[in-house]
Amino acid sequence: MEKEKKQYYFTLKGALKRIKDEYKYFTERPWSLEDVGNFWNTVLDYDVINTEIYPYYRRFTNSYSLSKKYITKNSYTVLDVQSRSAKGTEFWNGIINIELAVCVDFSDYLISLAKNRLENANIPNKLIKISELPVPLGDSSFNLILCYETIEHIFHYDYFIKELSRLVTKDGIIILTCPAVSWEWVHWLSAIININHSEGPHRFLKSSQLSQSFKNANLKILSENNTILLPFNNKVSIAFDSLLEKYMPTFLKSTFMLRRTYILQRI
Repeated sequence: MEKEKKQYYFTLKGALKRIKDEYKYFTERPWSLEDVGNFWNTVLDYDVINTEIYPYYRRFTNSYSLSKKYITKNSYTVLDVQSRSAKGTEFWNGIINIELAVCVDFSDYLISLAKNRLENANIPNKLIKISELPVPLGDSSFNLILCYETIEHIFHYDYFIKELSRLVTKDGIIILTCPAVSWEWVHWLSAIININHSEGPHRFLKSSQLSQSFKNANLKILSENNTILLPFNNKVSIAFDSLLEKYMPTFLKSTFMLRRTYILQRI
């Protein structure tokens, strides 16, 4: 029997259980990729929720703006890591010629969504479910790697970043996005009051931790930025948020904005 999809609306009913769940996700160490997959198997309205949220699609448009000067090839072999429903792959398919998209995830449910999306879009693809590292793919196999909001869900994140470095070609790029540490409380509160799904097992990483991991993996930062201060869907808020991204000093954006985006390449 298909599981019932959860409805998200402001309510304190069930808040105590959600507080306990969030405390567990925030404090339990270590966790496995299987734990992550089991959590996302419960978010049955993932696509419906995120289609309605401005910051979700912004991760794709911003990463394109930041990386477009490095997108110079005639065709791409793409790896989409923790692809969820393959929305990122679909977005890039409208911009570049994708020779093959390999979508890796930890959740059976999300892989089923990715399968439908890729087939409907006629994107040549291969779907892989993994429950542990290393990623079962050959060295230097991809000239574009997409890693959207994933690193925070990987307990052994330093090893994982080394895996990305192993898999990207010498002249390829890695697009990596993640939430800023300062937004942990927002995600936590959203789950507690039931206006959005939980993040499940995770830990938001400091920019210094990521920079060190990039260095350890022989990756250089080609470009980076910080986006989203007002994560609301109305037109006025979105317009104001765009102005803040454009004119707010960099040191303030790095402290207060929701998302960090990195464009990486092997040294």
